[in-house]
Amino acid sequence: MIDRIRISGRLGLAVCAAALLLAAAGGSPPAAAAPNACAQALAYEKTAASDGVSTQVRYDSSVAGLSANQGCRDPQMHLVNEAYLLSMRAPAEHDLKIGNWRQDFTRADMLLLQCTNWPGLKGTKHAADCSTQRRYNAQIAKTLEGYDRRTPAPMPPAPTPTPSGYRPPPPPQLGQPAGPTPSPTPHR
Repeated sequence: MIDRIRISGRLGLAVCAAALLLAAAGGSPPAAAAPNACAQALAYEKTAASDGVSTQVRYDSSVAGLSANQGCRDPQMHLVNEAYLLSMRAPAEHDLKIGNWRQDFTRADMLLLQCTNWPGLKGTKHAADCSTQRRYNAQIAKTLEGYDRRTPAPMPPAPTPTPSGYRPPPPPQLGQPAGPTPSPTPHR
């Protein structure tokens, strides 16, 4: 399913390039470890957005990227990385039937909206890219919702057939124990 609706690898690479430009364009100077964390999150984002990767790889890369992004100290990069990684993880969660893909899209869209209004980004190509991703997320979510409505719920398992001639035991009489009476265990 995700292969039919995911963002193309070219767009994913364009997004990654935009994120790198965001880091170079400004924001507060990152802490010493931040460039590695930001770059690592971006590398996972590229993998998650790549054409031809399996749903599991897309999910795993998104999760690893979100984890790496926690160490990204550049506020702009952190925001953009998280938004795009959540946008990649949501459809993978849907297809793998794990996590909460709707919640991921909700958070991603909130972050993408922040990106469009971020000082220094507002009115730029980067803000337009964030807006475009929000539209993609809405289209993908609508498609996934439609897919869920068309997919029937799994049927409960059929009852186990009763062997012919089987008669259930009679119910216990009032005042009598329901099961076998335990025998006392001798103490040694």
